[in-house]
Amino acid sequence: MTFTKIALAAVATLAVAAQAQAATVNLTGASATSIAYVKALKGLCTGTFTVYKTDTSTTALGNFFTAKCSTNFTGLSNAGGVAVDGVAFNVSGGSFTAVSGSAGTATFAFVPTTGGTAAAGTANLAGIALQTGVAASLTGQKSRGGFLDIEPAAFPESELIAAGVSASTLAAKTTPASFSQLFGVAVSNDLYRALQTAQGITVPGGADNRLPAYQPSISRAQYTAIVVDAFNSAKQDINALLGVGTAGDKLTLCRRISTSGTQASSNQYFLNSFIGSDGANAGAYGVADLATYGAGSGLDSFEVQEGGGTSNARDCLNANGYSVGVLSLENSPAATIATGELGGYRFVKLNGVAAYDGAGSVASAKNGSYEFWYQAQKFANDNTATAVLNAIDAKLDDLTGLTGLFPNASNEFTRNGSNANAITKQ
Repeated sequence: MTFTKIALAAVATLAVAAQAQAATVNLTGASATSIAYVKALKGLCTGTFTVYKTDTSTTALGNFFTAKCSTNFTGLSNAGGVAVDGVAFNVSGGSFTAVSGSAGTATFAFVPTTGGTAAAGTANLAGIALQTGVAASLTGQKSRGGFLDIEPAAFPESELIAAGVSASTLAAKTTPASFSQLFGVAVSNDLYRALQTAQGITVPGGADNRLPAYQPSISRAQYTAIVVDAFNSAKQDINALLGVGTAGDKLTLCRRISTSGTQASSNQYFLNSFIGSDGANAGAYGVADLATYGAGSGLDSFEVQEGGGTSNARDCLNANGYSVGVLSLENSPAATIATGELGGYRFVKLNGVAAYDGAGSVASAKNGSYEFWYQAQKFANDNTATAVLNAIDAKLDDLTGLTGLFPNASNEFTRNGSNANAITKQ
């Protein structure tokens, strides 16, 4: 067959056009496994790999970062018609942004793959080339999806409505990820020490009081009494509920906003918000919030503080006084207490079982004794997102250096693909 010059030129034009389709894909959602996302993408890059980020440190990614490969990522040369050589993340708003930023009306800012200060990653980012201090200047952009701590249907219906998302469309775009995440109840240092005293726990000099041997315990029922929206005796007398302090002590609940996967996971575990709200027999409780129990509520014994990020919850828990809240277990409490008792939040046992163990903090979940964990989810709003999320997920077989997370394949127990299910043996 003889090709004319015009035909050959057309073929060349199409080839150039195909090459020009290489693009950066935007993802939003959960932040806990950010480092694992980057490590997975680095493993999919056969060329030069660079991470552009707003954070100026060499040890942390921050909430805005973009992973760039000098070639297309392996297996993503045709991801739903897009050749992917970059993946941009904005994980500043919590898990639900994977839905609201893709299938919903929300837009977000992302980091471009230009500019910044070159640096070599250290600690968890060792071996990764960085460009730090890059502004998230790509504003008003849509996401294609992302990872979540729990299914989109577990979030309040009010969030779905606000995002312009129909609940009936979510299941078809949601699939289980290959890993799970633990959550725990954390308390301020003041409350931790008061609970130790109340429960007869003494810490020998020089011992690490964070470890299970010295952790006090609260029950699931006690924490539910604190976080339920009802104005009950727990909110009027924390001393009677937990056996600490003196009459009139104030308790602060340090919670996340309703778009947070941590908050949705807490709501499900303690309040049945996911599985109970629409069941034949209902069974869900509402959650105490800032609007009802904020600083202006006039209640001296109980206050709710809400924050958009994990750092806000940690700051709240690090303050003086009695405070309590839920954190994901990749948050490791500091070994030492700062001057003035600040900086000292601690995890407590839940129903007598410790999750935080000073190491990987997953052993009690994997042996079936600790149940406050959920299987991560992938939300893909289009075929490109499906391909990218599946490629990352398939490489998340190495969670080394990340506490509170584990591959489902290494677990002795399972939720069988749905966080609405009870935990059972593999």
